[in-house]
Amino acid sequence: MMTGNRLTFEIEPASSFETRALEIARALDRGDTVPVQTHLSFPDMETLLTVLTPKRFALLRTLRQTGPSSIRALAAAVARDYKAVHSDVTALIAGGLIERQAADRIAVQWDSVHADFRLAA
Repeated sequence: MMTGNRLTFEIEPASSFETRALEIARALDRGDTVPVQTHLSFPDMETLLTVLTPKRFALLRTLRQTGPSSIRALAAAVARDYKAVHSDVTALIAGGLIERQAADRIAVQWDSVHADFRLAA
């Protein structure tokens, strides 16, 4: 398990994400050093909250505390139905919040979450 990693959630339009990605690409083309960053961008708060529900956030927290785990062991740790946890884990993997590892294990690869939300557009 990696340590010291930070995940940043951002609410931003696709155009802002594309601009940031182009700036990073240009910096790399110039040979500049670019810090490693993990960002997950969502177009709006509603989309983020669809992916990161309170129960899914609890799964992330538990998985981070317990380390890599099977879905069955994670379901037992949070005292939830296997099928429901499997569905949530699938959504979290698709959203980039959980990583599937070898031997049917899943893991969270970051220690902290930073959220950057603007209340007004």
